[in-house]
Amino acid sequence: MSTTPLLPPPVAKGYRIGIVTVSAPEPAANPDLFARGVNALAALGFDPVIAAHATGRHGYRAGNTADLLDDFHSMIADKTITAVVCAGGGKNANRLLAGLDFPRIRQHPKAIVGVSDPSLLLNAITARAGLVTFHGPSVMWDFASEDAPAETQDHFTAMLAGRPSAGRIAAPLTWSRRGAAKGHLVAGCLSSLRCLLGTPWEPKWDGAILAIEDAFKSVELLDQTLTHFGDCGVLDRIAGLIVGETVSCDPSSGVTVQDMVEDLCSGYRWPLAHGLPYGHTPLKCTLPIGAKVRMDSEGRQPLTVIGPWTASRQDGAGL
Repeated sequence: MSTTPLLPPPVAKGYRIGIVTVSAPEPAANPDLFARGVNALAALGFDPVIAAHATGRHGYRAGNTADLLDDFHSMIADKTITAVVCAGGGKNANRLLAGLDFPRIRQHPKAIVGVSDPSLLLNAITARAGLVTFHGPSVMWDFASEDAPAETQDHFTAMLAGRPSAGRIAAPLTWSRRGAAKGHLVAGCLSSLRCLLGTPWEPKWDGAILAIEDAFKSVELLDQTLTHFGDCGVLDRIAGLIVGETVSCDPSSGVTVQDMVEDLCSGYRWPLAHGLPYGHTPLKCTLPIGAKVRMDSEGRQPLTVIGPWTASRQDGAGL
């Protein structure tokens, strides 16, 4: 990734948002839920456009690799589409990695939003195309939810619009190791990011602020995964670690996720914080992957986006 990231244009109400499915056939399995999510995006003032295979089913995927890539690239190349939002998650978004057209993505920069499994695509695109992408709400889990906090949608709208206030993330964090650090943001589901280790699409770890989250995993499996990151040298290269809220990752033999992370990361000196609401939680921040951020245990807010994340902003403006 270039030291100067490629910035997508801001997204305003009335703009067209493309909806793609890159992994599991969740819209096909829950059509009413999907329709509710699409309608919720429309109610926010956007114009949703559903990709050709977004509601398809091909075994445990929404379509074959060629079809899902065609959906994605079509939305990228369509000049009337200003953002692309993933419908949901799954386990096989990495099937698309080898076919991603990075020159096309660079030629048509736009906001790309996903969570869970698709977070590996976001980080791959940021690493190879240099484009700021967004870890944020999905159509199926967030916009479709009748119980979704209004703050989730509000922060999504503000972040994609490039509003300076969206970069001031005041969520209360628990600090295991206090301090301050700044760097480009790498953020995603831990078990999904693991799929990028050792590949041509691996994130740029040097000086990064790494934000991780996960769901429905045992603590010992998360231990195995984070240990793998350490064995690959990732934890030696980052500038700070933020652990998001985990969902249904109950203690194993009395050991919590926080206990495990503190033990595994005790030999490092960078700041370590827990509890950022993003990922699988109903209340979630939208995080700009590839933008420059600062984490600071003594700051006015614990996490601040200090670099631009849309093309209309100047670096640090209003922060």
